[in-house]
Amino acid sequence: MRKSKLTRKQKEHIAAYLFILPSFLGIAVFYIVPYIICFVKSLYVGNTFVGIQNYIHLFQNNTFLLALKNTSIFTVVAIPLLMVISFLIALFLNSFKKISSFFRSALLIPVVVPVASLICVWQVVFDDYGAINGILNFFGFNTIEFFNSEFSMVMIIFIYIWKYCGFCVILFTAGLANVPQSLYESARLDGANSFQIVKKITIPMITPTTFFVFLMELIYSFKIFREVFALFGDYPNTNVYFLQNFINNNYYNLNYPRLSSASIILSVFMIAVLLVFFIFERKHSFAE
Repeated sequence: MRKSKLTRKQKEHIAAYLFILPSFLGIAVFYIVPYIICFVKSLYVGNTFVGIQNYIHLFQNNTFLLALKNTSIFTVVAIPLLMVISFLIALFLNSFKKISSFFRSALLIPVVVPVASLICVWQVVFDDYGAINGILNFFGFNTIEFFNSEFSMVMIIFIYIWKYCGFCVILFTAGLANVPQSLYESARLDGANSFQIVKKITIPMITPTTFFVFLMELIYSFKIFREVFALFGDYPNTNVYFLQNFINNNYYNLNYPRLSSASIILSVFMIAVLLVFFIFERKHSFAE
């Protein structure tokens, strides 16, 4: 019997699968399998199967509800605010290309500097006797307790925007560079002003970039726990107690059912937000 020979296309597919296999195995071992184990543990208390009881008890827990509320507020406020500020800065720098490279490099400094080395700076700035309160007291205003009041959330949002603004500016600048200049020239000839050009040309043309920026900033928003933990410790005040704090504290307490349930809810929250934005991005792209 004659052996069947593989076609060139089949050989290319096999070679591609072999190249992908190590990455897939890594993802399976370090992400998929642990996630499945975490989900299974969320359905048990010890060796007893309880189904969704852990999730029900979790939503009856006031501490968890507080963490969920604070996380939602931070996500809804910080990410859009960061994207708007970064987009406006990118538009400004795109108008002054001779100096834009310097400012883009300068804006990236907060991203590359380690968090630990910046904690002292933030403490000096936001402390009761720090720089901001010194300025407020100089003009006759009362001291703001950033670490023990509702302004704690404002402080964390400011730190988040300050840290990741440069990264977003770079991404938006790359998206703006791909917009054909002929579209701008045609719009100006038709009498369109700057606002109309941005609204009708720039924003629709950089929709894929906007989606990517949103995706990255959503991921980075859940890394803000490092700053919160470094500034406030294990148990921050009720205004900045996030889901990551709740999960971290239950890890220390070895409460694995609650820890697993909270982790699954956090992941579902992220997936749901991304899915909504992805559907919006797809519909907007098709409409264009």
